[in-house]
Amino acid sequence: MNSFLRTSGFVCVCLALCLSASASTATFEIVADPILSPWSNFALSGNGEVIAANYGGEIYRWTASTGFQDLGPGDAFSSSIGISRDGSAIISGYIGKDGYSRPAIWKSTGRTDLGHPWNGSPAVGNSWGSGYSLNATGTMAVGIAWTHQGAEGFAWSAATGNVSLGHPAGNQSSRASAISANSATIVGFWEDVTGPRRPVRWVAGKHDLFLGYKTLGEATAVSSNGRAIVGQYYNPQNNGIAFLYSDSNGFKALGTVLQGPYEQSLANSIADNGTIVGWSGDPWTHGIDAFIWTPAGGMMRLEKMLRQSGAKIPAGTTLYTADSISADGTTLAGQYFDTQRHFGNWIAHISK
Repeated sequence: MNSFLRTSGFVCVCLALCLSASASTATFEIVADPILSPWSNFALSGNGEVIAANYGGEIYRWTASTGFQDLGPGDAFSSSIGISRDGSAIISGYIGKDGYSRPAIWKSTGRTDLGHPWNGSPAVGNSWGSGYSLNATGTMAVGIAWTHQGAEGFAWSAATGNVSLGHPAGNQSSRASAISANSATIVGFWEDVTGPRRPVRWVAGKHDLFLGYKTLGEATAVSSNGRAIVGQYYNPQNNGIAFLYSDSNGFKALGTVLQGPYEQSLANSIADNGTIVGWSGDPWTHGIDAFIWTPAGGMMRLEKMLRQSGAKIPAGTTLYTADSISADGTTLAGQYFDTQRHFGNWIAHISK
């Protein structure tokens, strides 16, 4: 699973598979951050029991028994964070001895520098790149590598080293944002020749604009088996809308919670039972809310679903995004703010 830059916060919500709000009960708890930070980002292991966190460039590992464990400084200019399905490895970026940031994997045995492709260059942003996502056991990694002109997606393993996934001709960039647990599919963006991003997947090292070369947007996450992809595309009104794609069922626009003419949405993560989480709303007027989408129930506000399930969420608290959902669908991560404009973390558990 993978997730992107968010304002400070952390969520752990246990959901039963294919659970409806009316058939479940929920509890809610606010959790303290390990440090004060202007932003944070989170990724969840396959069963949701291990959480990787990036707080302003400081990398943490969390479990219920240990709490937040500080793994050391990463890259203060990179919000990327990923974790293997088995929870044994965490990926992000860190600053090397040469002063340039680069992708790295943290395990109990230490940190591994992932290097860069042969055409890598720190000329842009004083960075070789950053790591974004890992396969099931942390043996394969993907992310972004900087070149002399722009950026490109990369894939890494101990056997192959850091390998370029290519980028559009000229100065256009690409990024590998997520890899499936079985390593079969990598997803991200491939820039249009005019600049905007397009959703892309790589299979066997070859890029595929699976929504067509005219569709703008990006893919953000992929299921464990690599067959379901989520992200955001731009509709004819130029609004970013969350989507779900699979080879068997094709493309599906997930819409928005309020369905207003200027509403937008972004799918951040997908569980293997088809549950999708992200945010929906109008960032320029009334703001955004975390959503949850299921094949049976469609899209609804996550906060509403939790309250209907009995969660005691403090009055005036808004869950404004859901960053990640674990592969087994039991845990979500995201952020909230309250009427005093305090940003923070919450944990909720749902059971039948």
